[in-house]
Amino acid sequence: MNSLRGAVPFAGDRYFRLSTNALVRYQDAAGETLLDAMAALEQSPGDTRRIRRMVWAALSHEGLTEEAAGDLMDEIGQTEAARLLGEAIRAAFPQAGAQTGETGGNGASRKKRIP
Repeated sequence: MNSLRGAVPFAGDRYFRLSTNALVRYQDAAGETLLDAMAALEQSPGDTRRIRRMVWAALSHEGLTEEAAGDLMDEIGQTEAARLLGEAIRAAFPQAGAQTGETGGNGASRKKRIP
């Protein structure tokens, strides 16, 4: 099990993780932020190129190419890849889940709200 903050384990020692470096890699490759990509997917949920690039970013610590990330998506299935990516996004942006009432992440960056 991986103890890195925001890591979402799968297939043994492998994990999805949207660290700061992964977010920058995504932005450099895509020309948009991951938050922009998430918003765009709401309008076009079948954008496979964008989804594959997001999965690639979450696995970029492994040094995979985008094509290899697509091959992994084929191996584990689109549904499982989307689930893991969603968990990684919630772990990377726990404040967004707190605002919408969703749970996710490890809560390490959350602060108690005083009413």
